[in-house]
Amino acid sequence: MRIVKEINLKKKSFYKPAKLRICAYVRVSTENIGQLSSLQNQTEYYRNKFSTNSEFEFCGIFSDVGISGAKKERPGLVAMMKKAKAGELDLIITKSTYRFARSTLILLESVRELKAIGVGVIFEEEGINILHSEGELLLTILASIAEEERKSVRENVKWAIERKFKRGEAIINVNRLIGYEKYENGILIINEEQAEIVSKTYKLFLAGETGYKIAKDFNEKNIPTYTNKPWSSDRILRIISNEKYKGDCLMQKTYATDNGKRSINRGQKAKYYVENSHPPIVSRSDWVKAQLIRESGKQKYILFQINFVVSIVVQAL
Repeated sequence: MRIVKEINLKKKSFYKPAKLRICAYVRVSTENIGQLSSLQNQTEYYRNKFSTNSEFEFCGIFSDVGISGAKKERPGLVAMMKKAKAGELDLIITKSTYRFARSTLILLESVRELKAIGVGVIFEEEGINILHSEGELLLTILASIAEEERKSVRENVKWAIERKFKRGEAIINVNRLIGYEKYENGILIINEEQAEIVSKTYKLFLAGETGYKIAKDFNEKNIPTYTNKPWSSDRILRIISNEKYKGDCLMQKTYATDNGKRSINRGQKAKYYVENSHPPIVSRSDWVKAQLIRESGKQKYILFQINFVVSIVVQAL
C-alpha cells in the first residue's frame, strides 16, 4: 500500500504521494546530428539524475524532435500535459524556457494550466519554479527577453542567408529532396539509388505517362518515397517541375514569417536563380521537354473545364 501524507492548502485537504512524481521534458528543433546529440545528452542527464534518486518517483522523459517550440501541439508536450491533468505528475523539470516553448504566450498558458492543478515546473537554467510566489513574474520577464533575443538572432540569420543568395551561393535543403544527400565541399552529392527513381520518373513522363499513372506504378512496385506517404500525382509533378534536377537552384521559394512559419513566396521576397549550382540528374533538354508536356497538359485540362462549363450552360438554356 502506498503511503500518503495529507497537505492543507487554502483549507482544502487532498492527498499527495509520499514521493514527488517527477518527469523531464526535452526538445530539439531539428533532426541534424548536432541537435540529436544535444537531445541524447539531455535525456541521459535527466535519466541519471532522477532514475536512481530515492527522493522521487521518476515518471520518465517526454521529448519532441524536429518540432518548433512555437507550436503547442507537440506530441511529447501533449502527452506530458495529459499525464499531468490525469493527476499522475507532481513536478516537471526542463533545461530552460526555450526548450519548453519559444512563444511567451504558449509558455505562460501551459505553466498556468499546470500551476492551477498543483503541478510545478522547474526551469534549470533560469532557476525558476512556477509554484514559488515570484516564479511567474520572473518567468514572464525572462521569457519576453529571450523571445526578443531570438527574434534578433533570426533576423541576423535571415540577413546573412540573403547575402549568400545575392552572391549566388545556393543553399539547398536535402531533407525532402529525393535524389540528393549531404553537401561535400559545398556541392550536393547525388544519391545514386534515389537518382534512379528520379530518372525513371522523367523517362516515363516523357514517354507520355501521366503523373497519376506513374504514382500508381511506383506504389504497386513498392518503390520507396523516403517519407511515410505513398506516391501521388502531385508528388510526381513536383519532381518534374523541380529545377534542381537539371542542376539549377531557385532560392527563396518560401520564406520564414515573423512567427517562424514557412510561407510560399508570392512576391513578398526577392528570388534568386543560380545555374549549375550542383550536379544534375536529368539533362536540360529533357527537363525543358517535361515542362512543355506539363504546360500542354494544363492547357488541355483548362480547355476541358471550359468546354464542360459551356455544355452545362447550353443544356440549361
